[in-house]
Amino acid sequence: MRLRTSAAAMALAGAVTAGFAAGPASAATTSAQAAAPWCLGHRLNDKGAVDKLWVWNSCKSNQSYKVRLANVPDLACRQLKPGGADYFTWGWPGRFDGLVTC
Repeated sequence: MRLRTSAAAMALAGAVTAGFAAGPASAATTSAQAAAPWCLGHRLNDKGAVDKLWVWNSCKSNQSYKVRLANVPDLACRQLKPGGADYFTWGWPGRFDGLVTC
């Protein structure tokens, strides 16, 4: 009887562990954002104490995007019309991590 109890406990522990392993991965997948389209261009100047970023829309339609940063909060979601451009600056310890759709 003791062997069955141990085996059942191990099976339950394995199921719980598998559930925890699947939980964060699925949560990360749903919160992940797609990279911005190739026609949303950018130029980064990260030389010096303040980083400067220019973003422009070469797409044929409006584009909603967000600037992803490391070590500081991401910038707010923005929308650019075709031919439009935006300019951003931020200080250290912020680091540019890319553009994503929003």
